[in-house]
Amino acid sequence: MLPETTGPIVTLWHGDGIDSAWLSARDLLLQAKPQTVQLHTWSPRSAADSIKHALPGTSLVCGFGIDGIARDVTKRRLSVTEGVRLFVRLAERAQTAGAIAVKWNAEAAWKRPPNSNEATLLRELVRAALAEVAARFPSLQQWHTAYDHPTFHSTYNWADWLGPNSPIVASFPQVYAAPGDGLMAHRGALPARETRALSSWRSAIRAGWIVADDPSTALREGVSWRPYYQLHHVSARDTISSAITHECVALWAAPSRMDREGKTAFLALCELHRRGFWSAEGLRGFQASAGLAVDGIWGPNTARALGVA
Repeated sequence: MLPETTGPIVTLWHGDGIDSAWLSARDLLLQAKPQTVQLHTWSPRSAADSIKHALPGTSLVCGFGIDGIARDVTKRRLSVTEGVRLFVRLAERAQTAGAIAVKWNAEAAWKRPPNSNEATLLRELVRAALAEVAARFPSLQQWHTAYDHPTFHSTYNWADWLGPNSPIVASFPQVYAAPGDGLMAHRGALPARETRALSSWRSAIRAGWIVADDPSTALREGVSWRPYYQLHHVSARDTISSAITHECVALWAAPSRMDREGKTAFLALCELHRRGFWSAEGLRGFQASAGLAVDGIWGPNTARALGVA
C-alpha cells in the first residue's frame, strides 16, 4: 500500500525558476516546517537536495506542467511514443529527486472534440504514459491536477486521466475562489465554490469519467478528491476552515503567489497539522486546548494562541 499524505502541501514556484522559489521561501518554510512540499518545475533536483538538507523528514512531490507535451503531440511535432518518453523522463527526475509522488498538471491543451483525431492521439498518449510510468516506477504515486468543475470542461479527457484502469490515485481540482484582477474573494466564496465543484465532480463520476475511491477500503481503488487552494486573495479564515475538513490540500504557491492572508493560512495549517488538530473539528479542539472560546472560527485570539499572529 502506498503511503498516505495528510495536511497541507505547499507548492514552490517562481517565474525565475525553482531555485529562486526555494531561496525566497526558505525562511518561511523553516518556520512552517511543512510535512510535504511540492516543487513545480521540470528540473527539481537541486532544490530537492536543498530542501532535504534544510528540512530533513519533509516529503517531496514533483509537479510538472505538461500542456506543452499535448500541444506537440497534437501538432505532430512529437509522436505518441516520444510523448510517452517525456512522461517517463519526468517521472525519472521525480524519483531521482526523492519524491513520493508526481503530479501531472494538465489543462487547456488537453481539451479536444471527443471524436477528433487529436482527441484520439491524446487518449493514446495519456493511457500509455500513465501505464508506463506505473510499470517503471511502482513506488512513485501519480497524482493529477486540472479544473475543479469537470462538467464545465466536457472536452477535457477526464476518463483517460481518471477513469477505469488509470493509476492516478488522487486529483487536486483547482478550487480558486479569487475573482481575478487583484480582487479579494468575498467571505464565504471559497466554501461556496467548493460545494459547486464537488457537485460537478459527483456528476462526472455518474457519467463514468472518474472512478471514485471507496473510503471504506484500506487500499486506493479509485481517485481521491483533494482540493488545490490559492494562497492569495482569499481570506485566511476561509482557507483554514475549508482545508482542515480534507485529508490533505495543495496550496498555490510560495513565494510568488502568496499574500499576507495566504501566509497566515499556510503557517496556521502547518501548525494545526503538527499539533494533531487536522480535522473538521480541529479549530474547536485547539481552541478548547488553549482555553479560548470554542466557536470553530479563525480569528485573532486563535491566531495568537497558535503563534501565527
